Amino acid sequence: MAAISRFPPLAHLRAEPNQHVLFFRGGKLVAEGRGLARWFLPLSASIAQVPVDDIETTFLVTERTADFQDVNVQLTLRYRCADPARAAARVNFAISLDRGEWLEQPLEKLASFWHQRAARPARAELCGMTVGQALSAGAERVGAAIEAALADDAELAAMGLALVSVHVVRVAPSAEVEKALQVPTREAIQQKADEATFSRRALAVEKERAIKENELNNQIELARKAEQLIAQEGANTLARVGLEGKAERERVIAANERASLLARAEADNEQVRAEGSARARQRLLEVELAHERQRVEVYGGAAPGVAAGLAMQQLAQKIQTIQHLNLTPDLLGAAFQQMLREQADR
Repeated sequence: MAAISRFPPLAHLRAEPNQHVLFFRGGKLVAEGRGLARWFLPLSASIAQVPVDDIETTFLVTERTADFQDVNVQLTLRYRCADPARAAARVNFAISLDRGEWLEQPLEKLASFWHQRAARPARAELCGMTVGQALSAGAERVGAAIEAALADDAELAAMGLALVSVHVVRVAPSAEVEKALQVPTREAIQQKADEATFSRRALAVEKERAIKENELNNQIELARKAEQLIAQEGANTLARVGLEGKAERERVIAANERASLLARAEADNEQVRAEGSARARQRLLEVELAHERQRVEVYGGAAPGVAAGLAMQQLAQKIQTIQHLNLTPDLLGAAFQQMLREQADR
């Protein structure tokens, strides 16, 4: 708002740049302008302050559709005072010379005026639509109808007002109708949600079945692998036993062959030794026999005395100890006589 400073008997006004100020003295306009600053006499002056920036107002229009359903149209309307002098002539924008504030509420009056001017084209547009059409496309159609109607409204030009923009925030039915309209959509959404839930459960069951089937297949495969492992272990055991038996058989055969070879070698050695021993004994006997033959020949050719001497010599070699020896005269006499005869013969 305007800033007023009092310096009795004068006062000073200073307005903002977006405010158009009109000075009146004695009922006549003496000065006007945006962001005006001026000294004045409070006792003879009156001042109007009109905003020239864009003003935004929001209001609700309630109308009935073609199917007799009430709908609420929420509008946001932006306008400006294109001719401040005309606007001040139609609406009281006078300010207090003490506080610089409006004496009345001109913007509220302008909002009511815009509400009245916008309700007519909104009603005309909604009367030709059902509640479903109003909810689906009513915002754009109502906004376009209001903007077209207000752009050609002569009353707005007469008041010095100009429309900047119209925006329909929403078109909504009553709470009961809105709830009833939401039921099919809600049920459809719930049905889709149920179908999604059922599909998810069916998919979960299918996955669970696939998992269990996979687990069963794994168990079957493990059992088959275990069977193959047992069979392979049995085959390995049989092969190992066979190899061990074959190796043992080979060892026994080798041991038997070795024992047989040793026995044959031992027998051959015994035979060789026996044959050698036999040949040695035979040779010895042959030597002894030859010796005996020579000795017999010697004994046969020797004189009786010599033979007796040799016999005595042999006897002496065989006898280790002589305890008693008896020599009779007959024995010695015969021996000496024989020896003497032999010497005589020689």
